[in-house]
Amino acid sequence: MVLEIRDTFQNTVAKEKIMKRYLKIIPFIAFALLSGCAGSSQYMVKATPTAGPPAEKALVYFLRPSGMGFAINFQIWDSDHFVGLSQAKSYFAYECDPGKHLFLGFAENRVAIEADLETGKSYYIGTNVRMGAWKARMDFTPVIRGSQLWDQMEEYKKSLNFVSAKEEERAKWEAAKKQEVQKFIEYFSVGEGKGQVLKLNKENGR
Repeated sequence: MVLEIRDTFQNTVAKEKIMKRYLKIIPFIAFALLSGCAGSSQYMVKATPTAGPPAEKALVYFLRPSGMGFAINFQIWDSDHFVGLSQAKSYFAYECDPGKHLFLGFAENRVAIEADLETGKSYYIGTNVRMGAWKARMDFTPVIRGSQLWDQMEEYKKSLNFVSAKEEERAKWEAAKKQEVQKFIEYFSVGEGKGQVLKLNKENGR
Protein backbone atom coordinates (compact mmCIF):
# COMPACT_ATOMS: atom_id res chain seq x y z
CA MET A 1 0.00 0.00 0.00
CA VAL A 2 2.81 2.38 0.96
CA LEU A 3 4.65 1.54 -2.26
CA GLU A 4 1.54 2.23 -4.31
CA ILE A 5 1.07 5.62 -2.68
CA ARG A 6 4.74 6.48 -3.21
CA ASP A 7 4.60 5.43 -6.88
CA THR A 8 1.44 7.47 -7.42
CA PHE A 9 3.04 10.47 -5.75
CA GLN A 10 6.18 10.17 -7.88
CA ASN A 11 4.13 9.84 -11.07
CA THR A 12 2.13 12.94 -10.13
CA VAL A 13 5.30 14.94 -9.45
CA ALA A 14 6.78 13.81 -12.76
CA LYS A 15 3.64 14.83 -14.65
CA GLU A 16 3.63 18.22 -12.94
CA LYS A 17 7.25 18.80 -13.97
CA ILE A 18 6.43 17.94 -17.59
CA MET A 19 3.39 20.22 -17.52
CA LYS A 20 5.46 23.09 -16.13
CA ARG A 21 7.95 22.66 -18.97
CA TYR A 22 5.15 22.84 -21.54
CA LEU A 23 3.68 25.90 -19.87
CA LYS A 24 7.05 27.63 -20.10
CA ILE A 25 7.36 26.78 -23.78
CA ILE A 26 3.81 27.75 -24.84
CA PRO A 27 4.30 31.54 -24.52
CA PHE A 28 7.41 31.38 -26.70
CA ILE A 29 5.56 29.32 -29.32
CA ALA A 30 2.67 31.79 -29.24
CA PHE A 31 5.05 34.75 -29.53
CA ALA A 32 6.79 33.16 -32.50
CA LEU A 33 3.48 32.56 -34.23
CA LEU A 34 2.31 36.10 -33.60
CA SER A 35 5.52 37.91 -34.45
CA GLY A 36 7.05 35.74 -37.15
CA CYS A 37 4.33 34.89 -39.67
CA ALA A 38 3.51 36.66 -42.91
CA GLY A 39 -0.09 37.33 -43.84
CA SER A 40 -1.90 36.08 -46.93
CA SER A 41 -5.20 36.49 -48.76
CA GLN A 42 -6.91 35.66 -52.03
CA TYR A 43 -6.85 39.35 -52.94
CA MET A 44 -3.11 40.01 -52.81
CA VAL A 45 -0.28 38.18 -54.58
CA LYS A 46 3.50 38.40 -54.48
CA ALA A 47 4.87 40.64 -57.20
CA THR A 48 7.99 42.41 -58.45
CA PRO A 49 8.61 45.58 -56.40
CA THR A 50 7.66 48.85 -58.05
CA ALA A 51 10.68 50.83 -59.27
CA GLY A 52 9.20 54.27 -58.56
CA PRO A 53 6.41 56.64 -59.52
CA PRO A 54 5.70 57.51 -63.17
CA ALA A 55 6.44 61.11 -64.09
CA GLU A 56 2.83 62.32 -63.76
CA LYS A 57 1.88 60.28 -60.69
CA ALA A 58 2.71 59.91 -57.00
CA LEU A 59 3.45 56.62 -55.25
CA VAL A 60 2.41 55.65 -51.72
CA TYR A 61 3.90 52.62 -49.99
CA PHE A 62 1.90 50.91 -47.24
CA LEU A 63 4.20 48.81 -45.05
CA ARG A 64 3.29 46.40 -42.25
CA PRO A 65 6.57 45.10 -40.76
CA SER A 66 5.07 43.24 -37.80
CA GLY A 67 3.91 39.61 -37.91
CA MET A 68 1.56 40.11 -34.98
CA GLY A 69 -2.09 39.51 -35.79
CA PHE A 70 -1.06 37.90 -39.07
CA ALA A 71 -4.48 36.30 -39.55
CA ILE A 72 -6.11 39.75 -39.82
CA ASN A 73 -5.56 41.86 -42.94
CA PHE A 74 -6.18 45.61 -42.87
CA GLN A 75 -8.33 47.22 -45.56
CA ILE A 76 -6.77 50.31 -47.16
CA TRP A 77 -9.01 52.78 -49.00
CA ASP A 78 -8.41 56.02 -50.87
CA SER A 79 -11.76 57.62 -50.01
CA ASP A 80 -14.24 55.24 -51.71
CA HIS A 81 -11.61 53.51 -53.86
CA PHE A 82 -10.40 50.21 -52.41
CA VAL A 83 -6.62 50.09 -52.68
CA GLY A 84 -5.74 46.69 -51.20
CA LEU A 85 -5.09 44.70 -48.04
CA SER A 86 -2.18 45.40 -45.74
CA GLN A 87 -0.83 41.99 -44.72
CA ALA A 88 1.63 41.05 -41.98
CA LYS A 89 5.30 41.28 -43.00
CA SER A 90 4.35 42.69 -46.39
CA TYR A 91 4.10 45.98 -48.26
CA PHE A 92 2.49 47.25 -51.42
CA ALA A 93 2.59 50.37 -53.59
CA TYR A 94 -0.33 52.54 -54.65
CA GLU A 95 0.08 54.70 -57.73
CA CYS A 96 -2.24 57.72 -57.74
CA ASP A 97 -2.75 61.28 -58.92
CA PRO A 98 -0.88 64.04 -57.04
CA GLY A 99 -2.85 66.24 -54.68
CA LYS A 100 -4.90 65.53 -51.57
CA HIS A 101 -6.10 62.05 -50.61
CA LEU A 102 -7.97 60.70 -47.61
CA PHE A 103 -6.60 57.25 -46.84
CA LEU A 104 -8.72 55.03 -44.59
CA GLY A 105 -7.64 51.93 -42.70
CA PHE A 106 -10.17 49.34 -41.52
CA ALA A 107 -9.53 46.66 -38.92
CA GLU A 108 -11.51 46.18 -35.70
CA ASN A 109 -11.21 49.99 -35.58
CA ARG A 110 -11.09 52.73 -38.25
CA VAL A 111 -8.22 55.18 -38.84
CA ALA A 112 -7.51 57.92 -41.38
CA ILE A 113 -4.65 59.97 -42.76
CA GLU A 114 -4.84 62.96 -45.09
CA ALA A 115 -2.00 63.02 -47.59
CA ASP A 116 -0.97 65.87 -49.88
CA LEU A 117 1.13 64.24 -52.59
CA GLU A 118 3.57 65.72 -55.08
CA THR A 119 4.10 64.57 -58.65
CA GLY A 120 6.99 62.13 -59.12
CA LYS A 121 7.49 61.54 -55.36
CA SER A 122 7.19 58.43 -53.18
CA TYR A 123 5.60 58.44 -49.71
CA TYR A 124 5.52 55.88 -46.92
CA ILE A 125 2.78 54.97 -44.44
CA GLY A 126 3.22 52.31 -41.78
CA THR A 127 0.24 50.14 -40.87
CA ASN A 128 0.89 49.13 -37.28
CA VAL A 129 -0.92 46.45 -35.32
CA ARG A 130 -2.15 46.50 -31.74
CA MET A 131 -4.41 44.18 -29.83
CA GLY A 132 -8.14 44.87 -29.82
CA ALA A 133 -11.04 43.44 -27.85
CA TRP A 134 -11.70 40.60 -30.31
CA LYS A 135 -9.13 40.92 -33.07
CA ALA A 136 -6.22 43.07 -34.21
CA ARG A 137 -6.61 46.85 -34.36
CA MET A 138 -4.46 49.13 -36.49
CA ASP A 139 -2.76 52.52 -36.53
CA PHE A 140 -1.34 54.57 -39.38
CA THR A 141 2.19 55.96 -39.04
CA PRO A 142 3.12 58.59 -41.62
CA VAL A 143 6.86 58.46 -42.29
CA ILE A 144 8.07 62.01 -41.79
CA ARG A 145 11.32 63.51 -43.08
CA GLY A 146 13.87 63.65 -40.27
CA SER A 147 12.19 60.94 -38.18
CA GLN A 148 13.95 57.74 -37.14
CA LEU A 149 11.81 55.75 -39.57
CA TRP A 150 12.81 57.93 -42.53
CA ASP A 151 16.19 56.22 -42.98
CA GLN A 152 14.87 52.71 -42.31
CA MET A 153 12.40 52.38 -45.16
CA GLU A 154 14.73 50.76 -47.69
CA GLU A 155 15.84 48.16 -45.14
CA TYR A 156 12.23 47.43 -44.24
CA LYS A 157 11.38 46.92 -47.90
CA LYS A 158 14.18 44.39 -48.30
CA SER A 159 12.87 42.33 -45.38
CA LEU A 160 9.18 42.31 -46.40
CA ASN A 161 7.15 40.59 -49.11
CA PHE A 162 6.06 42.91 -51.90
CA VAL A 163 2.48 42.20 -52.90
CA SER A 164 -0.09 43.70 -55.26
CA ALA A 165 -3.85 43.44 -55.54
CA LYS A 166 -5.54 41.15 -58.04
CA GLU A 167 -7.54 43.71 -60.02
CA GLU A 168 -10.63 41.55 -60.49
CA GLU A 169 -10.79 40.66 -56.79
CA ARG A 170 -10.04 44.25 -55.77
CA ALA A 171 -12.89 45.55 -57.92
CA LYS A 172 -15.33 43.02 -56.43
CA TRP A 173 -14.35 44.04 -52.90
CA GLU A 174 -14.79 47.71 -53.74
CA ALA A 175 -18.23 47.17 -55.25
CA ALA A 176 -19.39 45.17 -52.21
CA LYS A 177 -18.09 47.61 -49.56
CA LYS A 178 -18.25 51.02 -51.28
CA GLN A 179 -21.57 52.11 -49.81
CA GLU A 180 -20.49 51.13 -46.29
CA VAL A 181 -17.31 53.22 -46.64
CA GLN A 182 -19.24 56.43 -47.35
CA LYS A 183 -20.20 56.96 -43.71
CA PHE A 184 -16.55 56.77 -42.64
CA ILE A 185 -15.49 59.25 -45.30
CA GLU A 186 -18.04 61.66 -43.86
CA TYR A 187 -17.02 60.82 -40.28
CA PHE A 188 -13.36 61.68 -40.89
CA SER A 189 -13.98 64.56 -43.32
CA VAL A 190 -16.63 66.63 -41.54
CA GLY A 191 -17.75 64.55 -38.56
CA GLU A 192 -16.46 63.80 -35.07
CA GLY A 193 -13.46 61.92 -36.44
CA LYS A 194 -11.95 64.92 -38.24
CA GLY A 195 -9.68 65.70 -35.29
CA GLN A 196 -8.26 62.16 -35.36
CA VAL A 197 -7.00 62.40 -38.94
CA LEU A 198 -3.20 62.30 -39.29
CA LYS A 199 -1.28 64.33 -41.88
CA LEU A 200 1.27 63.46 -44.54
CA ASN A 201 2.52 66.58 -46.32
CA LYS A 202 4.21 67.14 -49.68
CA GLU A 203 7.66 67.67 -48.18
CA ASN A 204 7.65 64.09 -46.88
CA GLY A 205 8.03 62.69 -50.38
CA ARG A 206 11.36 61.50 -51.73
